[in-house]
Amino acid sequence: MFGYVKVNKMDLTYREYEHYRGYYCGLCKCLKDNHGEISRLSLNYDITFLVVVLSSVYRPKSTVIEEGCITNPFKKKKKIINEITEYAASMNVLLTYYKLEDNLKDDKGIKDKLAYNIYKGKLKSAYDKYPQKANFIKEQLDILHKLEQDKNNNIDLVSNTFGKLMGEIFAYKEDEFETELRKIGFNVGKYIYLLDAYEDLDKDYEKGRYNPFIEYIDNKSDLKAKVDKLISMSLGMLAQSIDKLNIKVNVGIIENIIYSGVYLRYQNILEKGCETNVQ
Repeated sequence: MFGYVKVNKMDLTYREYEHYRGYYCGLCKCLKDNHGEISRLSLNYDITFLVVVLSSVYRPKSTVIEEGCITNPFKKKKKIINEITEYAASMNVLLTYYKLEDNLKDDKGIKDKLAYNIYKGKLKSAYDKYPQKANFIKEQLDILHKLEQDKNNNIDLVSNTFGKLMGEIFAYKEDEFETELRKIGFNVGKYIYLLDAYEDLDKDYEKGRYNPFIEYIDNKSDLKAKVDKLISMSLGMLAQSIDKLNIKVNVGIIENIIYSGVYLRYQNILEKGCETNVQ
């Protein structure tokens, strides 16, 4: 479900991209150090966006290191680590674990079962640090599972549920930034759910799985217009909340993600999805 909130590398300066990669690699290192090597498999760009936004709002003291990694041990990469990185790593583990748990309620696939059993041992440290967040994530995924079981095609209802989940994750503290951060998370979550459902429609239909857009299986042009409108609204509200935070650092990176990277990502998927059902 994740991987939809990315930068447009071509529109970033070298320094900006290096800094963005620093947050990404720092998150990867924090996952390994705090939750074990296997947790790195769940690393994704959406949670990296969480790190970038929260680090830009709260500006915590960061440690910057350069070292090799498992993908290229001979080339040193910049890694930026701070208290936000640790928080995001825990949220990443909680999301992965409870999503795998949710998947097993229906599919019971061998890969999900294996991954679930591995992540089960990684849950405790994240849960102990953030029990309220963990319980909220599980609660929202349970609600979402019930809606999916009931084959509820109210796209606002199901996407808003995942939006609330992400809103809770972005609401790092109860302070003056909470309202706008919660709105950012909500609209990020809504965008992710909408685009994931759109992209998976054909696959879900073939396998007889739930998809809120199933009634559009033979009407992709109308679905494309609907999803485009819904996502455009969510991204517009996301941008408004970013503006209200009056962020002073990483502005180029954040604007690149919400105005270029995300836009290109969803437009590419919309076009690709529509082409698969041209009559």
